[in-house]
Amino acid sequence: MKLSNHILLWNHVFVKIMDIRHVLLNQGETMRSYHLPSSAFLYIQRGTAQIQMDGIPGKGERHRILHGGKGLCLDIAAEERFEFDMILYKATLPLPCSQELASLVAAENPFQTQYGFTPHYPNALYATVESMVREWQGTDGLAKLQSKTLFYQFVNELMKQMQHQGIHPVKPDVIAQAIRYIHERYKEPITLEWLVETLECNSRQFLRMFKSRHHTSPIDYLIQVRMNKAKELLLNTEHTLKEIAESVGYSDSYYFSRLFKKITGSAPTAFRNHGLSPDGGRNNPSVLSKYPIARRRLQGYIVNDNHYQYNREGDLHMQRRTKHSMAATLLLCLALMISACSNGSTNSNAAGGSPASPSSSSIATPAPSAAASPEVETPRVIKHAMGEETLTGTPERVVILTNEGTEALLAVGIKPIGAVQSWVGEPWYDHIKEEMQDVSVVGDELQPNIEMIATLKPDLIIGNKVRQEKVYEQLKQIAPTVFAEDLGGDWKVNFKLYTEAVNKKEEGEQAMALYDQRVADVKAKLGSKADTKVSIVRISASQVRIYQKQTFAGVLLDQLGIARPASQDKDSFIEVMTKETIPSMDGDVMFYFVTEAPGKTDAAKVVEEWMNDPLFKNLNAYKNNKVIQVDEAIWNTAGGYKAANLLLDEIAKYFEVG
Repeated sequence: MKLSNHILLWNHVFVKIMDIRHVLLNQGETMRSYHLPSSAFLYIQRGTAQIQMDGIPGKGERHRILHGGKGLCLDIAAEERFEFDMILYKATLPLPCSQELASLVAAENPFQTQYGFTPHYPNALYATVESMVREWQGTDGLAKLQSKTLFYQFVNELMKQMQHQGIHPVKPDVIAQAIRYIHERYKEPITLEWLVETLECNSRQFLRMFKSRHHTSPIDYLIQVRMNKAKELLLNTEHTLKEIAESVGYSDSYYFSRLFKKITGSAPTAFRNHGLSPDGGRNNPSVLSKYPIARRRLQGYIVNDNHYQYNREGDLHMQRRTKHSMAATLLLCLALMISACSNGSTNSNAAGGSPASPSSSSIATPAPSAAASPEVETPRVIKHAMGEETLTGTPERVVILTNEGTEALLAVGIKPIGAVQSWVGEPWYDHIKEEMQDVSVVGDELQPNIEMIATLKPDLIIGNKVRQEKVYEQLKQIAPTVFAEDLGGDWKVNFKLYTEAVNKKEEGEQAMALYDQRVADVKAKLGSKADTKVSIVRISASQVRIYQKQTFAGVLLDQLGIARPASQDKDSFIEVMTKETIPSMDGDVMFYFVTEAPGKTDAAKVVEEWMNDPLFKNLNAYKNNKVIQVDEAIWNTAGGYKAANLLLDEIAKYFEVG
């Protein structure tokens, strides 16, 4: 573009300094794939480095000045001690403005252009940048105003020297930038609106140019990149379906599976099995081998939330059957037959309404005589996610396969004989471990131990379709089985089903009435304090997320009428954050919890890194010392009646209305 047009627009725009940073890289250190969060100048103070701007290589040396627009990808490899100042700014054309200026910005936008040069007279620029950095570090408003004044002086001197040296800025290739973004960030929630905003370009023009060059839309291109990466993972790793879905940008493995089949014509499982044919594939164990007889430790941590949270080995494993499957299958059948024989007359519910399997019909216990049963209870039909189950009486040997279900049973006075391990704890959450003494661990939610469940001789099994749909038929052969439909933020729906299944409907209603009254009491006491905007953040080694209204904590905050930041005041689950979106995490108070694997410190390092970021330090919650760490089990993972009461206690205590 013409430098004269560049200067013309600098004379008309409003400029906001976003940040000024001094960066030091020691010899051999690198900065990889850093995408500029706004337009920026880089002034190299000392040292040399190899620098790429959107993949275009160049040399970084003392006094060299670089400029790039928002979204530019910056790669730096220091050849020796390398220091530079980064001046991040945003230039906006005030409205209304002349048509000429508006057209000029739309056509050329100098604040997105790329250029680099070494000025012939660097001393004036060097001194201005040094003063600008020093003033920016000041805490008062006058120092920031002085920084802005110095910025205009810097731009003025820069334009003079560019004009003198005949430097002409180059318009960036936004399509190449978009492609690079997609390949580097396909794991993140990318939308067309986000691309257009990040690259600061016209949406219609961007779409037209993208389709012209690649013969598809940006989003279809993104989907294809994700599917190609998923194919690689399916064929070259042992990852579960949920792990693969998460790693290519989909938090819902079921949605990913449907999309994969739509795009490729084959389901992920079939694609893996076909690719791993006997003549060249891995000899994976049988599907049944994922149910160990011995108790095992949990092996993974949250990858998605609102109870679609944990990704562990065994979660929707896609394994092909091998010659070992037959033996494993025979062993399982033998275990089930032994269980059925030993269960005999103790499993009264099995005779109460579930259709008998062919193997069990020959050993069914005759119905007791009227003399032996002075009172015959009326059978009740429980409608659940997998159909209907007819139950009679109150079960005495219940196996529960969800964490929230465990809390529901305890709330109505039922101690299960077997339960899945808590997501955190050895093996139970701290707030239930006393009540769960002597309860057998039957695996975890994603990988229940079928053989262990059978040996417990339960008269009722309660599970969840989201977690255990694939083993429902096996469970039903052991005992009557009731499944909840979903694991959403509103845990009350499943609580009602669980209490009805164990013939504790009245007790469940009483417990819920007590809880609802507590919520109403706290809400009444909150008054104007409910206007406090509460932000909820989860930090793990892999991602930082904000929690919206359809999460465990989000549901309670909504019931209490407590305000949420705009980014979280949505009837949705979670949103993955990037450092550029840190400002949207802000609230009057921020409650955060950390997901950390035992013995690891990776998540703690992420906490430190994010909280030391200038954008985080600029949050109101941070500046007002209102960033508070809380217990993940209470605020997120336990998800049941007892955790809800404890969460209510913590909220009431914070607002001083307890």
